[in-house]
Amino acid sequence: MSGDGNDAAPPDRIVIVGGGTCAGTAARTLREPASVLGVHTGAVDRPVETVLDLLGTLPASSQVQAEHLRIRTDQVGTAYAAQTEEVAKAMLLAARTEGIVLDPVYTGRAMAGLVAAVADGTISPGVCTVFVHTGGLPGLFGHPQAMARAISAPPTKPTGVQR
Repeated sequence: MSGDGNDAAPPDRIVIVGGGTCAGTAARTLREPASVLGVHTGAVDRPVETVLDLLGTLPASSQVQAEHLRIRTDQVGTAYAAQTEEVAKAMLLAARTEGIVLDPVYTGRAMAGLVAAVADGTISPGVCTVFVHTGGLPGLFGHPQAMARAISAPPTKPTGVQR
């Protein structure tokens, strides 16, 4: 610790979209790869195998095995581009409580995975968790139903959100 205010303990959990970004983060995390929670978007048929294949192309990642990976596959819904109710709720929650705009395919699903992980106890409240927003804002405009839903949603007061 240098005392200059820029030192911080590494997070206990990192939540990120599954795929190449998840593989790179798992390979380079300062903690065990299991501290990374990837959320599958439906872009590939076999998400764990895909991440393992990508890890195989990265230096210093040979110690990461399938049992080290934590990838949620419960946020895909009926199709890759179909928005689920959970994703819509997570997108509104992030926008209203944090001012973060998410797209319905990638970052919206990752946030829905984070919300689900807290709800089911995979991530405990109070655990230092970092959500990685990988972009995707232009993808929001390709989903007019998601835009319309966000615009027409009545204002609500968030419940159960801790800061």
